[in-house]
Amino acid sequence: MNPHNLYPFFNFGILAPWALLVFAPRWRWTQTLIHGAVVPAALCFVHGALCVALWGSMPPDAGGQSLSAVMRMFSVPWLALLCWVHYLAFDLFVGAWVVRDAARRNLPRVMVAPCVVVICFFGPVGLLLYLVVRFARCHTLALGEEAGAEARRAAAAEGASASA
Repeated sequence: MNPHNLYPFFNFGILAPWALLVFAPRWRWTQTLIHGAVVPAALCFVHGALCVALWGSMPPDAGGQSLSAVMRMFSVPWLALLCWVHYLAFDLFVGAWVVRDAARRNLPRVMVAPCVVVICFFGPVGLLLYLVVRFARCHTLALGEEAGAEARRAAAAEGASASA
C-alpha cells in the first residue's frame, strides 16, 4: 500500500458524503453517516492512525516553522496524504455544520447548496460565503446554536404584535 494508491480513495470517496449534504441533507442516511459523525469520525480515525504510523518520519528540516519547511513536509507523499485527510475531515465537518445551522435558521436550500459545494472545493471561502448569506438573511454572525431560541423569540414577538 502506498500513498499514491490511497489518495484517489480519499479524494474521490469523499464526494459521496458531500453529495448527500448538497442533495439530501435531511435523508436518514445523511443524518446517520454525516451528521451522526460516522464519516467525519472515520476520517479522524484515519488521520490519527497516520499520525501514529508516521511519527518520527518528518524530515528534520520540515514542519511548520516556515513556509519552506511546510513545503518540505508536503514533499513526503505520506505526510502530504496525512495533511490531505486532515483537510477532508475538517472541511466535511464544517460543511455538515453549515447544513445543520441553515436548517435551524430555515434558510432556503437553494441558497445553502452553493455554499456547501464551495466549502467542498475551497473550504474557508465557502464558509465565508455561507456566513455572508446567513448574515444577509438572519442578521447574525454568531456561530452559536442559538437559532432555535431566536426563531421562538421572533415567533412570539410576531404573535404578540398580531394580537395587539
